[in-house]
Amino acid sequence: MMPAPALALLLLAVCSASPVDEQQQQLDKRIVGGTQVATNKYPFAVHLLMTLGMEQYMCGGALIDAAYVVTAAHCTVNTNTNSVADATQMSVCYGSNSLSKQQCTTARQIYVHPDYNSETLTNDIAVIQISPLTLGKSVNTVSIYTGKLPEKTQLTTMGWGLTQSNNSNSIPDMLMSVDIEVGDSGVCATSTSNYQSADGPEVCAQNNLTPGKDSCEGDSGSPTILANNGTTAQLVAVTSSGYNMDKPGSAACGEKDGLGFYTHVYYYIDFITSATKLSASELTSDSGSSSGSEPQASTSSAASSPVGLPPLLLCAAWLAASVFSF
Repeated sequence: MMPAPALALLLLAVCSASPVDEQQQQLDKRIVGGTQVATNKYPFAVHLLMTLGMEQYMCGGALIDAAYVVTAAHCTVNTNTNSVADATQMSVCYGSNSLSKQQCTTARQIYVHPDYNSETLTNDIAVIQISPLTLGKSVNTVSIYTGKLPEKTQLTTMGWGLTQSNNSNSIPDMLMSVDIEVGDSGVCATSTSNYQSADGPEVCAQNNLTPGKDSCEGDSGSPTILANNGTTAQLVAVTSSGYNMDKPGSAACGEKDGLGFYTHVYYYIDFITSATKLSASELTSDSGSSSGSEPQASTSSAASSPVGLPPLLLCAAWLAASVFSF
């Protein structure tokens, strides 16, 4: 077993124009080397805020039905008690790619995978039930991708997190996205002996295939999608964790020897259908999508320059930093 991957857990004291003005604690992964997402693009991306006393945990999720969001399990668990947060502590924000323009609703129920392991982050997936939203141009669902994921398949991941590693002032107001590529299974297995392929239970992205591009602190639970040949986006995975092969234990994002791990959503379709009481066909069918087809591997690994955006926070100060490993 190789050294365990690790991520930094960042605690911030903030004053902001966000929907809730309290201390915000940033979880796990966010976008580095990406670009700002256009208005109403990816209307299935939602912002999650879990409030625990005076702390808030910030994650992302994907709207798979008018009343259900899929996210990472660790976005819904109180790490102090290792128990699932009460639904009343979880806000789901939607309706705009700008955090300051979103509306929020309180969760009705949280379903965490029964075999989720908070130490190893295995089975890192959860479903949040909300009151049904009215779907339209700015709020819509995404179907779940059912096909294979060959190495070097290009995916797009997104989130509202740090655009610069370990820089609390780089939190954007607008949703950011970045293209990543499925990594070599042998290379990805260097971080865990359990990794087999991108077809589940995790998808591994290899940073040196897309230099300078990565998810980073806070993008946990956010959607990773496939839009094969320009067709409708389909949900492949949600952001889970990261690993630096050159510096095990490092929380830096976008490093050339880094690996990103994303929970494969369709791999857990039985859990999702059980939680939502929806059929697999309802969650995976999309007349405008390429569901079930095999995507083409990318032949390019050119990096794009990061886009600087105004920060969401009007003021921010470090309170503490800790590292958890899995």
